[in-house]
Amino acid sequence: MVGHQRALELLYSGARVEGERAHAIGLCDRLVSAEELRPTAIALAEEIAASAPLAVRAIRRTMRGDLAERVREATAREWTEQAKLFDTEDFAEGVAAVNERRPARFTGR
Repeated sequence: MVGHQRALELLYSGARVEGERAHAIGLCDRLVSAEELRPTAIALAEEIAASAPLAVRAIRRTMRGDLAERVREATAREWTEQAKLFDTEDFAEGVAAVNERRPARFTGR
């Protein structure tokens, strides 16, 4: 969605992405206030529902393809990698830094 390089930057840095930036880099399609969220979502759903249903289904199948299976595989791999990190000093430091609202001091251990 955001391109390979930017995706790597976000993954490596773990940076939080505010709504305006998420919208600017293409991570989300629309940026609305909390009050406008439901009406905007309903309007989009109505717009899609008014389109040719056979075409919408065909597009969805084409665009999603084996996406669900790829997401399952990626999620399983990510869980395996994350599980390896739970017992590291860096994991404990990261949790402590978030809880103490301070920058983390990672050591690579």
